[in-house]
Amino acid sequence: MIITVFGDTVVKPGKEKAEDKLVEKLDPILRAMPGFISIKAYRGEGGEEIGIIRFDSRQSLDAWMQESLHAEAQSVADQIYERFWIQTAETYREYTWVNGKHTDGDLTHLFIER
Repeated sequence: MIITVFGDTVVKPGKEKAEDKLVEKLDPILRAMPGFISIKAYRGEGGEEIGIIRFDSRQSLDAWMQESLHAEAQSVADQIYERFWIQTAETYREYTWVNGKHTDGDLTHLFIER
């Protein structure tokens, strides 16, 4: 099962460098967390950023939420972000469809960062 965290952020004007520094500090810690699978980020018009982070279990996600530097970053988020939301989802169903062939099964291998 995959636990997927969806996030949406908007950085306050003039705080882009502060966010970049924060991300630089947290990214290697996140990627080293046990159970981490992958992270993707997409920037839309108007500065909105959508992030998708995948973990292998609720316990792995909980460990990330409680990681000391991540918790510290959460305490200063209001200084950097105009707004953000987080939504966590457990995999209900997963399958692939390639060249007309539907295949059910665990798709974790598709998301593992190499």
